[in-house]
Order: sequence, then C-alpha cells, then structure tokens
Amino acid sequence: MIDFIGFYYGTLKKGFHNHHYCCRAKSIEPAVVCGKLYQLPPGYPALQVPNESIHWEGTKDAFADAQEQELENNSDDCEFKIHAGWNTVHGELVTFPDPERDVPPIDQLEGTPFYYHRVLVPARKADGSVIAAWVYVMDDIHFSARYLPNGIWPEELLRKRKSVHYSGS
Repeated sequence: MIDFIGFYYGTLKKGFHNHHYCCRAKSIEPAVVCGKLYQLPPGYPALQVPNESIHWEGTKDAFADAQEQELENNSDDCEFKIHAGWNTVHGELVTFPDPERDVPPIDQLEGTPFYYHRVLVPARKADGSVIAAWVYVMDDIHFSARYLPNGIWPEELLRKRKSVHYSGS
C-alpha cells in the first residue's frame, strides 16, 4: 500500500476539533511549508502557496495522488525554498496508510475542490529533510481575513511558545 502524506496547519492538527479525521494516521510530525497563512472571519485558517512551489494539483483519486506523491518523493526534484515575499507556515505532516479510506472524508471536510483545493508542495521536516506533501490551499482569500505573518494558527500558540521560551521553561 502507498502512503498519503498531508500537511495540516489548522483544525486537523493535534488538539483541535477536526483532528479525529487523523485517527488512523501512522505518524504525525512537525513541519513547515512556504506560504502565507490567514485567519478567516469564522476563525479557521486558510493557506496560499506560491505557484513555484506547486508540483501537482490534487484530484478526486486519492490513491493516484498518493502514487504521484511517491514518484515525487523518489525523485531529486523536491527542493524546499522560501520564495521572495512568502513566509514559513508551521503545521504537521500526517501520514495515512490507506489513501482511499482516509483522504476522501478530509477532502469533503475541506470542501475540495470548491472551497479549498489540494496541491503537492515541498515540506521541510524538523530534521531538515524535505518531502512532498499534500496541502489544502485557498486561491482567493477574502479581504476581511487576518494575515498571520508568523505562520502559526491560532495566534495563541505563538504567544504560548514565546511565554514558555522567555520564561526559561
């Protein structure tokens, strides 16, 4: 079976209300991608990525997309770069063992392809290695969305990280 690796930056992360969609994951680890992160008026986030980072557009066939991802990860073409005018966005790499079972419910949750759509982009793991990961992006961000320049959603996590860091804990 081929794995499907998604990069999640919002409500699918550990500790958030949609994480139960990841209950069959075989691994979850921190990572970053190049992009711009926004908080939409309802409170959840949306991501934009530079066109230069997109290696493949997702389809309705999660297994075929996992195969494309595996090909990308077995090539030497997956290079991580922060493009001019873009930032680092923090999230989690979630590896699913059964794309046909595990991905369609998440695609439905994300309103794919009409609300968010799924693209394959380079992600950098905490150990510095780079892997191609599927991420949900939004092309048109509403003007009332709040830009999160530190690439962390929700912003409370950033404040907690700083307070822990500065307190010496």
